[in-house]
Amino acid sequence: MTQPPAPAISVIVPMYNVADHIGACIASLRAQTRTDFQAIVVDDGSTDASPARLRAAIGDDARFHVITQTNRGLSAARNAALELARGDFIAFLDGDDRMAPDFLARMHAALTESGADWVACAIRMVHPDGPDTVHSAIHDAPEIADPATLRLIPLTDWREVIRHFPSAWNKLYRRSLIEGLRFDEGTYYEDHAFYARAAARAQAMAYLPEALILHSRDRPGQITGEDSERVFEQLDVLETLAGLIRDDGADSDATKSDTTKSGGAEAFERLAARLLVERAFSLRDPDRRARFAAAGADFLARHGLRHVSDDPTLSPAWGLEMQGRCPLSVIIPWDGQPGPLRVSLAALAAQTWHGFELLIVADDDATARAARAEADRATLGAITRTPVAPTPGPGAARNAGLDAARGELLVFLDAGDVPIPGALGHWADTMLRQGADFGASAFRIGIGAGAVHGGFHDMSVIDPPGDGPLVTRFSGQQALCLHAHPSAKVFRAEFLRTSGLRFGTGVLPEWQMVLGAALIAPVSVCFFHPWVEVSEHPPARRLWHRPASPHQLAGALDDLARALPEAATARLPPGWFKRLLGRAFWERYHFATPRRLARARFLARVWLLVRTRRLRRQAWQADPYLDPRLRRLLGNCNVPRPAR
Repeated sequence: MTQPPAPAISVIVPMYNVADHIGACIASLRAQTRTDFQAIVVDDGSTDASPARLRAAIGDDARFHVITQTNRGLSAARNAALELARGDFIAFLDGDDRMAPDFLARMHAALTESGADWVACAIRMVHPDGPDTVHSAIHDAPEIADPATLRLIPLTDWREVIRHFPSAWNKLYRRSLIEGLRFDEGTYYEDHAFYARAAARAQAMAYLPEALILHSRDRPGQITGEDSERVFEQLDVLETLAGLIRDDGADSDATKSDTTKSGGAEAFERLAARLLVERAFSLRDPDRRARFAAAGADFLARHGLRHVSDDPTLSPAWGLEMQGRCPLSVIIPWDGQPGPLRVSLAALAAQTWHGFELLIVADDDATARAARAEADRATLGAITRTPVAPTPGPGAARNAGLDAARGELLVFLDAGDVPIPGALGHWADTMLRQGADFGASAFRIGIGAGAVHGGFHDMSVIDPPGDGPLVTRFSGQQALCLHAHPSAKVFRAEFLRTSGLRFGTGVLPEWQMVLGAALIAPVSVCFFHPWVEVSEHPPARRLWHRPASPHQLAGALDDLARALPEAATARLPPGWFKRLLGRAFWERYHFATPRRLARARFLARVWLLVRTRRLRRQAWQADPYLDPRLRRLLGNCNVPRPAR
């Protein structure tokens, strides 16, 4: 019997417990505009409904061949299919991913046009919650430039090789390039060695900057997100890569020619640091994370490698963890209300980086025990401590947290406020990379929805860059206009301790800390993305809504003026005290004085205080939103708005 002609392309699809995805995966293959392919699907011992849904998706399509084997892992499934692949070109598609309809056509045309032995494409990341994101599949250049422009990338240097994602599934290979290559079995992270061995054989790779693969992210059971002891297998894979890259293909399976590449030692150092960081993002268990950090540090030391801190794709926070140091402490003062604390704990559990410690600072031992119970229920993935403040109140609690914290950086989070996923890691890495002492962020007023506050009471004093954070030294005018909300700030712990800055203990406890840090810090970072959502729920805002008389507010600002170092107050513009006073009056008038009669009494007391302290003639610049009534009561608001 004559064998049917070989298909042009063989597509290899491993499948294990992806019942919710395999139907769409197969449908994307059947929808390909290029139809001369065979698909080899390997069911690697699925125990869910994947086999039934696979058969339903394939129907009577004769291009599909299904292999069933006991569970042996992704590598074994791919290798089994490679033995049966008949096409002159090979593609891999994981069972939870999809191809764009023209993937095979566009990738095959790219190989024909370029003459290359393999081609890679950009990736569309499909998240279960939230919008899709597109990545170029090049580590240090994630944004796609010149879409639809085919490029031929020389691979004569290992430093170029490691820039590209090693993923098997965003590529099309000529069979001749990977003939005889197989995936290492019995280990996770199998793509890395296969990619390096293929790269060792190639002088170039074609690249299409089009997102032709739809890659599922954050799926339960996904290897790259698994927090298990198997994370240590990354170190074994790195040992293999050391032989391939540092020794330029010394592995017996790596080359089929005398192809050599330069830059192996530097490339391996950067690759090792990057892969250790990538694995760290999946680790939530504090003990496992600490052990992996120590093992990673030992691996780097044994191979004479550094954690390359000047690589913008790497995490300096993880570098600190590998030194056994805590990069960041989150400090939450807590008065015993469970609702707001639970909201913040859920947000901390949802962070994409878990290299922080949490201190919930309580007013007494009973509240501290309740805090520990709340943290245990939240399964944070962070070391949690519950110290007790020496005296009640948020200012004293934050100062107690400052004294107890082990982190290089500190975030003072109000219970009820929500750092969005990725906030803590982004803050830590940016602050450490820039050597900054103080950071201030925009924030969203409201959880999940609401207006964005730029972080300044008057945004005219600062020029946001086109993209990313601003590294600066705040002027006195900018520091004076900075919003004092502590949840949207990050501090270097050593800077606070050497400068002697502390939170106040009166009705405006955070004002002296934020203003002092902004004035003193030689390097600050301003984040213009709203990385924090500030709760508007009344229990979370009890401090803001607590009534305070004009006399108490003025007394708190007197304390602030005395607490600030002379060098700090010297940088403030004229009328600064009066501007803060007007701001304090406005906040208590609007947030803590809801009744008409109480408001009238409040304004009367403002009038009396202004006259008693002879403030009316003092020139000052008001915040833009300040009520005309308060401006008139304070008097002489005639200083023109300063230039930027």
